[in-house]
Amino acid sequence: MTGVLKRSWLACGALLILATAASAQEDDEAEPSFDCTAAVAPVEALICADTGLADLDRKLAESYHALLATRVGEAQMLLREEQRAWADSRAVSCGVEGDPAIEEGDAIGCLIAFYRARIAELQPGQGGNAAPPSGYGWLMGDWTIAAIHTAPTDPRKADAARAQLGRTMRFAEGPVSTLGGASCSFPRYSAEPAPGPQFGDLSDYPTAVTVRLSCVGIALLDVVRLTDEKILIGEGDAVFELEHRR
Repeated sequence: MTGVLKRSWLACGALLILATAASAQEDDEAEPSFDCTAAVAPVEALICADTGLADLDRKLAESYHALLATRVGEAQMLLREEQRAWADSRAVSCGVEGDPAIEEGDAIGCLIAFYRARIAELQPGQGGNAAPPSGYGWLMGDWTIAAIHTAPTDPRKADAARAQLGRTMRFAEGPVSTLGGASCSFPRYSAEPAPGPQFGDLSDYPTAVTVRLSCVGIALLDVVRLTDEKILIGEGDAVFELEHRR
């Protein structure tokens, strides 16, 4: 598989994916709330092919039906309509059926965040407390812009960079906004190669790693982890040093 979700991907590969999902069900692995052998939509094929998504789909269905049982009359009807609208928006919100095509990994990451957010709405205090599926829990939370690691050469851009000092930046499963104002409802974090030259000499931090923040396949921000309490972020021509707020 090329890793790119296209309409042709479903036509050529759905049978293999659904057969794999059916085999997983036989092995008592995580199953979604629907029958994978009857799935036809691309988003359903993705859910059936990914154990984590299948588990979240089943948990969401359980949360929804539990809440539905507590509603009567109009309140119950409104919840049904709300859930139907949410389900219909999954594929569009995560770019599964859109053009241009989206990377399969980005679609899965988006759907994971989408499901977790909905579970948190249906089951306040429980769904939102689970550990981030991305594995970047150390990055989640508030960070203070403590210093300018590399200043832009343009005086106006340098002044704009200095104006960012003292600001707080929050990383979360979703939504998240960059310093420049770009926002993403379902961010995805992924490990990248060693820090690039724009971050300068990091010989004092031999274990520095880069994490790329992307939104539906589009890179928004590179984060360099120096220590548990200190990171660098590149924003335009500037590189900022941030400290973790506890």
